[in-house]
Amino acid sequence: MAKTETGKRGARATETLRYARPGKPAKRRRPAKPSTVGPALRNLLGKINFQVIGRSLKMVLMGLLTVAGLLLVSGILVAGYLYISKSDYFAVKRVTISGISQTSRDEILTAAGLDRPANILTFDAGDATAAVSALPWLEEVKISRQMPDTVAIEIKEHHPKVLVNLGRLYYLNERGEPFREVASGENPPLPILTGFKDDDLLSPGPRVKAALTEVFWLVDTLGQRNDEFRLDNISEVNYDMVRGLTLFTKNNQLEVKIGFGAYEEKFRRLGRVMAYLKLRNEYDGLAYLNLEASPRVTVRYHNGQVLQGSSAAVDGVGRKPAVS
Repeated sequence: MAKTETGKRGARATETLRYARPGKPAKRRRPAKPSTVGPALRNLLGKINFQVIGRSLKMVLMGLLTVAGLLLVSGILVAGYLYISKSDYFAVKRVTISGISQTSRDEILTAAGLDRPANILTFDAGDATAAVSALPWLEEVKISRQMPDTVAIEIKEHHPKVLVNLGRLYYLNERGEPFREVASGENPPLPILTGFKDDDLLSPGPRVKAALTEVFWLVDTLGQRNDEFRLDNISEVNYDMVRGLTLFTKNNQLEVKIGFGAYEEKFRRLGRVMAYLKLRNEYDGLAYLNLEASPRVTVRYHNGQVLQGSSAAVDGVGRKPAVS
């Protein structure tokens, strides 16, 4: 480098020259233009909060790792579940059923889905309970799993008291509910209840419920007898809201007017009267008995003859009731 000094009015100017390489002319450097990008970029960068961006990226990364972990755990759980659900160790090997008499074991197993291989872990006791409860004879059903391989089924069946005609013949349970139609070919040893309208039994009010209580009281009394008034020899029980209950026997078509209440005592009196009539060979041709007016018993024959008297008069005395 060489410095050359020139003076003009005492001023000094200094100029720096770049020497050229040997054989090349020297070039003067052009002054650089002022840059506008640098300040704008610096301004933009100054507005960016790199700490916020860093935290956001960290949260995204944590979220991705969490999702990946959940997917991994879920995959492991699914694989484990599939393995266990197919394991013979958890197969249902034993099914216990209690409380059935009218329903077969096969019907219950089929409804519960236990007539085929099942796994104790995948077996849904709630769904099975709903399906089994739909069977007609069943009133209450409880199904539970007993690990590792047993299903317990507890059944309470409807208890039919009488039959009732609602256009078709139905069983009526102890709550007065028709629960099952009598199938073709069935011949249940139960009387047919008459004297009620269809709506009375489908939507029973207090009066009907009280009347059914009387009916079932009489039916229970008949169920304890072993004579011609035993329950399986009764064809019909008729209800009249004024006169009370009347029954009809199957074998000899005998009509017995009973009235309301005191059924055990009334049939004890009737038993004494029937024994007396048989002892005197006056049983044949009997058509009608009336027990309403305690302690009097009225007897009528097919030929129109009517006898009236107290059962006490024939209790060990052998005296014939007075003929009216």
